[in-house]
Order: sequence, then C-alpha cells, then structure tokens
Amino acid sequence: MKLDKIDIKTTEVLEWKGVHLFHFQGSACSQKLRIFLNYKNIDWVSHEVNLIKGDQFSEWYLGINPRGLVPTLVHNGDVHIESNDIMTYLDQEFPNTKLFPTNLINEIKKDLDYQDSLHFDLRRLTFRYIVPHILGKKDPKKIDFKESHDGTIQGQGDAYKEKEISFWKKHYDHGITDDEVIESGNKFKDIYSKFDTILKNQNFLKGDEFTIVDLAWYVSTKRLYEAGIPIDKYKNVKNWFDKLDKDSNFKKEANPIFLLKITKVILKIYNKLKGKYLTDLVDF
Repeated sequence: MKLDKIDIKTTEVLEWKGVHLFHFQGSACSQKLRIFLNYKNIDWVSHEVNLIKGDQFSEWYLGINPRGLVPTLVHNGDVHIESNDIMTYLDQEFPNTKLFPTNLINEIKKDLDYQDSLHFDLRRLTFRYIVPHILGKKDPKKIDFKESHDGTIQGQGDAYKEKEISFWKKHYDHGITDDEVIESGNKFKDIYSKFDTILKNQNFLKGDEFTIVDLAWYVSTKRLYEAGIPIDKYKNVKNWFDKLDKDSNFKKEANPIFLLKITKVILKIYNKLKGKYLTDLVDF
C-alpha cells in the first residue's frame, strides 16, 4: 500500500534515495520482508524501530506509518506500508528471482490476504507464550497518543487503527485469555492439517517451485512452533519447514531476539505448571 504525500508528515523521507526498511528483529512481518530482500539480493538500508521501547508510537514514525506498525518501506521517496503489499510492489520493481509467478498471481494474492487475516491470531499466541505481559503491554499514554493521532491512509481515516487500539487496550488490562488461545489455536490446527495434505504430493505450498507463500508461511510457522504448536505432528509440514529452516539466511532473520529466547523458556515452564500450555488448551 503506497501512501499519498498528504499522508506523510515526516517529510524528510520524501528526499531519500534507494531502499530503506523500518523494521524490528522480533517482528514476524519484518522477518518476512528481510528474508524477501535478502533472497532477491536487493540492497537496503536498515532503520530499527524498537517495539519494546515503543518507538513505533513516536510522532516521527507515525508521520510515515500512521498505523504505527512495522515494517515500513521508503523507496526513492515513496512510502509503502503492510508487508505483503510491500513484497508485491518490490517483486515488480526488482523482477530478478520472482517470487510471485505470473500464472499464480491472483491465487497468491488471495493466499496472502488470508494469511494476513490471521495476524491477530499469530499475535495472540506470541503474546501468551513468547512475550511476557510485562514486556508486551504498551504504555497507555502512548496508546492514547496513537489514538488521538490524526494520520491518514491515502487521504482517508484508517478504520484498522481502531482494531489495533482495541487489541492493545484489552491486552494491557487482561493479557491473552484462554478462550482467545483456543480460538486462534484451532484456526492454525485446521490450516496445518490442510497444509499436510497439500504437501503430501508436492514440494511447496503452490506446487514444486518455491514462492512468496512458502516464505510467508515459513515465518509464521517458525513463530508458531516456538509458541508451542506441535508441528512435528504434521509430518509433511515438518519436512517442508526443516528444508527451509536449513537455509542460514532464513533461520537468521526469523530467530527471536535473545531476551525473548529466555522469556519463552520461562513462560513455557510457567504455563506447563498451570496446565495451560498451548497443547493443554488445544487438541492438535
């Protein structure tokens, strides 16, 4: 999604040349885009946005991404948001090693839209089993600032912002509930059951060639595996995942930051003792 110039309040980026990526190491959407850029050998300039510190709520950053999300791409002064839209754009701009095959483009866009619709489900499991509440909850003052921020998307108010605000307010008060874990966990249970059937007779999710759909679901699967989904139960999915995970570039970019490696272990022990680990709540 390319922003209109009227949306961009941090106007200095309009003069930037080359490919600039605003991202955070632990963000799944950022991981997806970093792997994409490296896979296609696109030179890019890194700008880290620390989500734990709340950098995404600064007036400067909201001036290039009114949703306060990562990643954000600045390419020769144009600003693009939403990872799947950014990758679609870049695959056209840099056609070497295409990951959006022309004959599958409409089908792939539907697949990516569906995966994007699961963003809050992925976030729920992340903030229940990987990121502890004390680190994951957002400062209410920063949430209020974001809510009052009058940023626009392509000249219009952004309805998506309400979903974001609602999630973070609820998360601050209650964290992620058992019912939310069960709802989201069962969605992924159904997805991986379908994927296991698909991968029985082909190497990748769209056939025998690697596409952007594999890249996108690799990143999500890496995160969900860490959160406790027993990917090993889906033999064909596990073989597909292991094949991609052997690529050092994939594995490096999708690894969590060191702090979250520690908190994941602590949360696993805590939830196991309480009988509320993911596999205790969802029958995979």
